[in-house]
Amino acid sequence: MNSFETKIVKTWDPSWNVRILVALLLLGSGVIAYVWKPENPWLLHSAHVVYVICMFIALGQSFLKPKHLGYLKITRDEIIIIKENESKTYKITELQDLGFDYVGYASFWKHTIYGNRNHIYFTHRSGEKRDLEITLSNKEMKEEFKSFLKELSENNLLKVQQSGNCSY
Repeated sequence: MNSFETKIVKTWDPSWNVRILVALLLLGSGVIAYVWKPENPWLLHSAHVVYVICMFIALGQSFLKPKHLGYLKITRDEIIIIKENESKTYKITELQDLGFDYVGYASFWKHTIYGNRNHIYFTHRSGEKRDLEITLSNKEMKEEFKSFLKELSENNLLKVQQSGNCSY
């Protein structure tokens, strides 16, 4: 394989404060609606509405489409980043390190119906660091990327660091 291409994306990642608030609202409204069951219809209906909204927020995150920022193309000699009609090229031989943070297919917070969110990062000799969020849309694309990274590390004497449950 001579090159690998994928999309650079930015996904919505709610802060821990939002996650805790939604969890507390979900728990509180669930207790009010299904355990306490107040006789006041206004309070009961409000608890049901809050419960449904919180369930939609909690479970609907994987249906949100990530924002498309550009494309990443990796060849045997260079990494090309195309963002907003600008192209930036990095030679593989000029990289100090190259890493890949693989999340996997079973992660609740990192999976969307559009593909898994993973990060590729590298440091150029000039000191410039890049961390790009990419999508791997299916298992074949993941396997193709793994074999391409393995080939890169063997041919260019560049150690490819890896985290997550991706092994090559």
